[in-house]
Amino acid sequence: MSPSRSAISIASLALASCLILASPHGRSALAGQPAAGPAAPDLTGVALAPIDKAHTFAQLRRDARAAGPSTLLVLSLAREGVTAIDLSALSGLYGLDAFDVIKRFDSAALDALARQPQRARRYPLSSLLGVGPRGLAHVAAGTNYPAHGEETGVEGAFLFPKLSPASGPRMTVATAPGVLLDYEVEVCARFDRELRSMADFEAARKGLFLCGDFTDRATLVRNLDLRNITSGDGFADAKSGADRFPTGPFLVVPHDWKAFLAEVTIATHVDGRPRQRARTADMIKDLPTIVRETLQEAGARTWSYRGGRIPMVERAAIGTESAVLTGTGDGVVFREPGAEVMKEVMTAPGRAAQLAVIERYLAGEAARRIYLQPGNRVRHSSNYLGWIEAGVVTAPAAGK
Repeated sequence: MSPSRSAISIASLALASCLILASPHGRSALAGQPAAGPAAPDLTGVALAPIDKAHTFAQLRRDARAAGPSTLLVLSLAREGVTAIDLSALSGLYGLDAFDVIKRFDSAALDALARQPQRARRYPLSSLLGVGPRGLAHVAAGTNYPAHGEETGVEGAFLFPKLSPASGPRMTVATAPGVLLDYEVEVCARFDRELRSMADFEAARKGLFLCGDFTDRATLVRNLDLRNITSGDGFADAKSGADRFPTGPFLVVPHDWKAFLAEVTIATHVDGRPRQRARTADMIKDLPTIVRETLQEAGARTWSYRGGRIPMVERAAIGTESAVLTGTGDGVVFREPGAEVMKEVMTAPGRAAQLAVIERYLAGEAARRIYLQPGNRVRHSSNYLGWIEAGVVTAPAAGK
């Protein structure tokens, strides 16, 4: 079996395992039902983007017998719900991908609809789905904010693949003994067409949405390439899984994506306490750079995953089923291990001795109980991209 075919086979098996765990509409079977919590989410610091800057879309859960969700043009937001116009009803198209519906309306038509409030009705926030893409393989940026790189001891931004189904804005994420579960809030992007070139990127309508990137830092530390952390090896194992990719309820398509993205802020609270706050203007690799590098390196690079090697994309394209995760700011739980630990690891005589040091370090971190624990509630939010609420639960025992 050739190396490239082996990589694709490993990736396919991994994706299939995620797909088995994921239920329709992006809900995780491992995560179970949406997280228990208040009837209405906390909207502190959350607003709709002004209509002169962007159009905001959402998808609505419909009857189980329906062909797919309704795609909405959102006009206002309050604790009681969103006021929105049902674009699916107008177009007759109900699809899992919101862009399939959005593409039926140009910007001028959407502006005209927004001036017709009599067409709108109110929908409860609890009925809104996540707006992540349908696929399982995504492009992700690591340490793409300088302050996050500083706190974790990594110099420079890099890319890696993330293999996870998108879940919704109310979800649960599982942890277990030995797992060092950490949070990250990010801005994600997806596109209305396949990107095979930067010309496609420039022409595409760009949809921005809030997303989370849950990580098992224990798995990450065990699998890092310690001599070349920015290779991205180890990150796919630590960040992939059925409940690791929650997405917010709003897909925001800006009129000027560069100017709009410069105004976006993202934040994380755990049990009501602030942990992260970042401005997307601080990103090291901007969105076109991430896309360009992904296309340029297609077929030339692979990353470690489940004992094998996988490509970021299987061909030189980013499909509509994939998202781009642009990185997180500082304030995560993980910190660069102390100098003594790093020295002991790097001078250990062989891999077995290295792993022994790493396991002692991880046991000490677990004993501190500073990572997410069952019962914690994580809230991600953005000034214009909505919110995500995640409850941490205990993973079911193996075989149950």
